[in-house]
Amino acid sequence: METLATVFKVFLLTVSIVFNGIGADSNVSCIKSERDALLKFKQGLADDSSQLLSWVGEDCCTWKGVSCSNRIGHVVKLDLRNRPVSFANKTSLRGEINNSLLNLTRLTYLDLSLNNFQGAEIPSFLRSLKNLKYLNLSRSSFKGQVSHHLGNLSNLQYLDLSWNYGLKVDKLQWASTLPSLKHLDLSGLKLTKAMDWLESINMLPSLVELHLSSCSLPYIPLFLQTNFTSLSVLDLSTNYFNSSIPQWLFSISSIQHLDLKENDFKGSISSDVGNCDLLAVLDLSHNELEGEIPKTLRNLCNLRELDLAHNKFSGEIYRTFGSPTSCLHNSLKSLVLETNHLSGSLPDSLGNYKHLVNLNLYSNALSGPIPESIGRLSCLERLDLSHNYLNGSVPESVGQLSNLEFLNIHNNSLSGIVSERHFSKLSSLTTLYMYVNSIILDLRPTWVPPFQIQKLALFSCKVGPKFPQWLRTQKNLSVLEMSNTSISDSIPDWFESISSNIVLLDLSVNQIRKNLPKLRKSVDASYRFVYLDSNKFEGPLTPFPSDVIELDVSNNFLQGHIPQDIGNIMPRLTLLHLSNNSLDGIIPVSLCKMQESRFLDLSNNQLSGRIPNCWKKLQSLRVMDLSSNILDDQIPSSLGSLRQLRSLHLQNNSLQGKVPVSLEKLKNLYILDLSDNLLNGTIPPWIGEGLSSLSVLDVHSNRFQGEIPQELCHLNSLRILSLAHNEMTGTIPSCFHNFTGMVANERATKEQWPYGPTIFADIFGFQSVVYEEKLLVYMKGMELKYTKTLPFLFSIDLSRNRFVGEIPNELMNLLELQNLNLFGNNFKGQIPWRIGNLRQLQSLDLSRNELSGFIPASISQLNFLSLLNLSFNNFSGRIPSGNQLQTLDDKSIYAGNNGLCGFPLDDCQEEVPPESWEPGEGRPDDEFEILWFYSGLGVGFMTGFVGVSSTLYFKDSWRDAFFQLVEKIYNKFLVMIVVNINHLQGKIYGDKFGGHG
Repeated sequence: METLATVFKVFLLTVSIVFNGIGADSNVSCIKSERDALLKFKQGLADDSSQLLSWVGEDCCTWKGVSCSNRIGHVVKLDLRNRPVSFANKTSLRGEINNSLLNLTRLTYLDLSLNNFQGAEIPSFLRSLKNLKYLNLSRSSFKGQVSHHLGNLSNLQYLDLSWNYGLKVDKLQWASTLPSLKHLDLSGLKLTKAMDWLESINMLPSLVELHLSSCSLPYIPLFLQTNFTSLSVLDLSTNYFNSSIPQWLFSISSIQHLDLKENDFKGSISSDVGNCDLLAVLDLSHNELEGEIPKTLRNLCNLRELDLAHNKFSGEIYRTFGSPTSCLHNSLKSLVLETNHLSGSLPDSLGNYKHLVNLNLYSNALSGPIPESIGRLSCLERLDLSHNYLNGSVPESVGQLSNLEFLNIHNNSLSGIVSERHFSKLSSLTTLYMYVNSIILDLRPTWVPPFQIQKLALFSCKVGPKFPQWLRTQKNLSVLEMSNTSISDSIPDWFESISSNIVLLDLSVNQIRKNLPKLRKSVDASYRFVYLDSNKFEGPLTPFPSDVIELDVSNNFLQGHIPQDIGNIMPRLTLLHLSNNSLDGIIPVSLCKMQESRFLDLSNNQLSGRIPNCWKKLQSLRVMDLSSNILDDQIPSSLGSLRQLRSLHLQNNSLQGKVPVSLEKLKNLYILDLSDNLLNGTIPPWIGEGLSSLSVLDVHSNRFQGEIPQELCHLNSLRILSLAHNEMTGTIPSCFHNFTGMVANERATKEQWPYGPTIFADIFGFQSVVYEEKLLVYMKGMELKYTKTLPFLFSIDLSRNRFVGEIPNELMNLLELQNLNLFGNNFKGQIPWRIGNLRQLQSLDLSRNELSGFIPASISQLNFLSLLNLSFNNFSGRIPSGNQLQTLDDKSIYAGNNGLCGFPLDDCQEEVPPESWEPGEGRPDDEFEILWFYSGLGVGFMTGFVGVSSTLYFKDSWRDAFFQLVEKIYNKFLVMIVVNINHLQGKIYGDKFGGHG
């Protein structure tokens, strides 16, 4: 109703202008001076849109866009609104607006909208067109300040300057001088400084429509005495007022269309909203409103569209929309409540909303069954109940909704069988999303649907074991999402005939057998996505059409070579995922022609030979994974050209030689895994200097020699370091405490990784796994594979090398460390007493070294420790006790330390001496007390010394006695020393000459 009313008012305005002299097909020849003015106006314009091609000949009244008065012959209307055929057609008028238009003295209508005047200011001469009633300059790329002189156009009824993003308005006082103004649209203009915006507009009693969307309005008052007696349309959306909703908005008795979305409004909706009797459209979406939806909405008998999406409304949906006598039953056409906190079950009275066209309850907390009455919504075109907690079966009455085009019930707890009766009359259906439910589709192979589906998403429903035969009748299919649907069939030959329109094909995580499907090249689509991973496809890898940009056939049984011309056939591939197959042969050089490639994963195959040295043009590549193949020779230097590379996996091959210095250019690299190869030389110092973003460095099981370069300490973001099983020597640098990525109190977050552990592609609203980071870490006595939890792992593994020296105390500063493995080296000295600082430690292996001394008592503070191995060292004394240590009752973890006693070994037979510590090392629990002890000792000595000295100075008798005592002691010590010296000399003399002393 509101739209019709608005259209009717615009129609009346147009009729009014017509009766004032506009003629669409004037038979009166135009006035020569006005024709000359139009031709001069044309000369200043570039006409890319060919709007002015008809501007030839004598009679300008017949020119396109020009209308003259039938009575007086004057040009009264100039309509040069650009009407492009499509969004891709960007042709328009450009250039200068000549002031020759001033000669059109009777002009009442001027429309230059949707053109491109390239940042020019609104011509100042327009203020002199006194007869203008209609002025539309919207979306025409004007810039600058809106002139206050527009207020001179006292006859103006319609003014639209909207969506000229370069226009600014500092004051709106000029608008208050337009007494006839009925329509004002300044949307998209910057009104940040217009503090008088509401005061000025409130002086326009004739205003019918006001559009101020996205204006950055400076404020909105909570209380106001309004003069809006005619206002029916008010759009204040996207201004981000960040306040409660002003009550005066609901006191505008004439309001029919109220748009307040995206304003950060807080609090609740006042029940006064029920007083807006004429309200037909209410949009409060994308705010922060909360509380219950007011029941007074039931009284709005003209309400056709209600949008409360993306707020925080709570309470049961039945309270507002469940009344069997609600006024809304006869008016409401669109109800959008998505993304709130609404609860309760769907009311059976839902079927009474007989005019409802759109029902969107997506992402709430609704529960219970879908009511059977939903089948009575005969006008319904869109139904979205997804992301709730609905249960029970899908009612068969859904099949009666003959106008239904969009049905979305995904991510609920629905179960039971969906049969042909559920679709019996759905002749209009184009989109069906039922995924992530426990639904079983029971459809006959010979069934012919009444619809032509375009988007079908059934993943995690039970569709198989047979491939659905009814799909052969669907010629318009663009999205087919059937991953994890229990299909164990082969793809039928007829599938190729329906494949040309499919843009997204996902059949992953099934048990589909035999050969890969054949796809026809799309006629219309510019790109396509194909996911066939985790099936049982056999045979060779056959190329797909050139419009496929993402291809995932990983985790299958494909054999043979990768086609050598795959990069020529599919040059636009951004993702190629072939991992976990049985592909052999060499890596095709043509892969380097896929210049848009972002993810390349060929891991876990049987590829051999060298890695091609041709990667310089792949400047978009983010991930390269060639791990677990039989690749040999050296790492190619051209990998250093991949400036956007985030993750490089070359592990578990037979690569040789040194790490090329060109990799120093990979400034964005987060993960470098070169483990399990035959690489030699030293760890390059430039890794620490050049790869500043590195979070994972894994080079274990190679032939690296030499010491750990000090430059590695520059890797502040490092979380995982593995140098294990090499031939390295030297000590652990004390600067390892610079690994601040292992020190932070906040645990790792996805934001600190390139994409998180799993990289998703969001296509048509579906998230597909593009690539999942993985890393093998030796921890807790076994090799563990980390994927989703990789960002939360902190590990240092230096095991099986020839490192010497002591374990640096600075390692105890890495508070987030979970795995510390120093097994099989030549470390000496004691375990640092502050080992208890590493409270997150889960695995500690110090076995087969030359460590000695006591096991620190603070080790009992490691409450998460599940693996401890201290065997084959030289530890002695009592094993500390503690809650977590008592669970580690395997004696072998202390084997080879003959001096140890206590649980789980034999009890200590005698009291073990107290623990000792290195000078300056100090235990965390004792350091403070030791500091006070020595401080107190010093203070006590000084106090006693000063006290005794003062007494001797002031008391003569004490001073005489003291010095007599000192002299007596001195004489006694002197006699003793002389006697002992004589005795020693006599003994030496006797021994020398054979005498007896």
